Amino acid sequence: MKKEQFRVPALGDLDPVYKDYENRRSLLLEKQTANTREQRRIQEVLGTRTVAQYSDNVANLLGEDVSGGETEHGLAEKMKALRLEGRDIEIALSVVDRRMAEQRTKANKMVVDACRKEFGRRVAAVVHALEGVAAARADYDELRYQFEDLDIRWSTLGPMTLGFLGEANDGHIQRVVKEARDLGYV
Repeated sequence: MKKEQFRVPALGDLDPVYKDYENRRSLLLEKQTANTREQRRIQEVLGTRTVAQYSDNVANLLGEDVSGGETEHGLAEKMKALRLEGRDIEIALSVVDRRMAEQRTKANKMVVDACRKEFGRRVAAVVHALEGVAAARADYDELRYQFEDLDIRWSTLGPMTLGFLGEANDGHIQRVVKEARDLGYV
């Protein structure tokens, strides 16, 4: 049976208030996109029309074909309404963004609390692995010291430098282990 890998939950997964803000923001962005698209369509329609010498009503009285589409006045009114709606959407988005920022601290705490045990488990695994490395290094150093004490020229073995691990008794490994212990993970 394959063990499911742990995944950190998103902020909205644990905090229903934050999730509601995410959903509201998403809906507002969809409305904003539709609003912008409609404004562009109207601008294109208005931009491609030839300026009428007289209104559609006058054209009707003269027996001429009427443009058949939306009137210029109707399009202008629709554009005005779309601009007002666009402004309202912008305001609503800024309110939702501010509320999300305020709620983020609570949602973040929920996620961190939910992940604390798994985080501790992984820190402990790292510490135990590093302790194994420290033990292997101590064994390596002990053998190296024997060679040196007996004046054995062991360079043909290809001596390794383990300086990246820090000093043997106060190196990087010991600092990581101490920090994990101080935080209560091991």
